Amino acid sequence: MKKIAFLFVLAVAPAGQVAMSQNTDHVEGGHFLKRVEYNVVMRGVTEADNCYNLDGKSIIDRILFGSINSPVEFVFEGSSEGDDEVTAFRIVRDLQTNLYRLEVMRMPDTEKVYSVVGQLSAAVSGLVIPPVQALSLKEKALITEHNRVHRAKFEDVLYKPYHPDSKTVKISDEFAEKLHSVVSKAIGSFKARGIPPIMGDGYRFTFRCVVEDEVWTLTVHEPRGRTGELASLLKQLARDAEAGSLDEQKYAALLKNF
Repeated sequence: MKKIAFLFVLAVAPAGQVAMSQNTDHVEGGHFLKRVEYNVVMRGVTEADNCYNLDGKSIIDRILFGSINSPVEFVFEGSSEGDDEVTAFRIVRDLQTNLYRLEVMRMPDTEKVYSVVGQLSAAVSGLVIPPVQALSLKEKALITEHNRVHRAKFEDVLYKPYHPDSKTVKISDEFAEKLHSVVSKAIGSFKARGIPPIMGDGYRFTFRCVVEDEVWTLTVHEPRGRTGELASLLKQLARDAEAGSLDEQKYAALLKNF
């Protein structure tokens, strides 16, 4: 009896392992970061005047999306070794009509994009003056000016010159809600397994959505498993929308798998 039981365990274990790896969100892929924060940090007189929490946004996010958190945001950051571009979209809700649009953006030439990111990163990094350090008036003035620019990182003025042209596509309420449901579920239930490999380059995806009073963000370097499949699908959705060939019914059917 003991021998039979032992053989049974050996027989079912591999199958269970295969099923687990197929259904896991991220299996031995790159590093990831998941954040859940307040969405609005200071309420305005109207919704358009709200001050949004931007702490979880990268410089590329700020270039693309400005100083608001949209209901859904998606970013693909490629590399010169693969898809040499940044592709993104967000769902925009018209505050007057309450209708939804899909805004798609693309920035080709990642080397150029990351050069701009480096310049902006230096501009918005604050400097701390040690109290015991003796500085000349000129040095203090330079640091004060630098930190003034640093405080401007919460405004759009530094990022607007690099904002790419965008294409806006009308989408139905049902499709907007489906995209929000899928992205929020992907972030909220995200699980990673294994140990991340050492990667010096590669692509990166960011999923972001607003859920009630919170903003959820998931950034994954070279996603594997279900997360990788969803990321690839949303990247293709963005490309179809930019080309003017977005088929809501086709993507609604594909999104049911997630």
